[in-house]
Amino acid sequence: MAVVPLIELGNPLLRQPATPFADPTSPEVARILNDMRDTLADMRQRIGYGRGIAAPQIGVLKRLILIDTPDTNLVLVNPRFERWSREEDERYESCFSFPGIWGLVQRPLGVTVVAYTLAGEEQRIEASGSLARIIQHEMDHLDGFVWLDRGPDLHSLCTTQEYEKRYISRERESH
Repeated sequence: MAVVPLIELGNPLLRQPATPFADPTSPEVARILNDMRDTLADMRQRIGYGRGIAAPQIGVLKRLILIDTPDTNLVLVNPRFERWSREEDERYESCFSFPGIWGLVQRPLGVTVVAYTLAGEEQRIEASGSLARIIQHEMDHLDGFVWLDRGPDLHSLCTTQEYEKRYISRERESH
């Protein structure tokens, strides 16, 4: 287990599609997942946010996602989309691979994903809202995409400091 340097925007590895694991129960999956957990925890400590990470972000071109939020802890091995909702929503996103930049991204409100557990069991996850957005963001990394590829309104781009000042403070005031 180790904190692994993140692949940053501009590194060609970030734009390559990931390949599936032959065996979702292999020790390789567990080893990579442990590195992803440590790296996610380190990034949260250093920059103050982060809800998920994909293996390509640590330089491993394999189809593995870790999502860790106060409400959800998911490991998705070899995930694939089964369905997207027609309804969409636009929300701000950022990314560990180019931290400090936020932008409004349009995405489907709900998704259904099929993936394997670490025990090799197939699971079907129907997600909506925030979880659906996180899954889509991380799945983009598995296919060699980042949220900038989703055509955000360039006028919405802002720094973390500006995002927190304008949007987080408003949310706190409204509660």
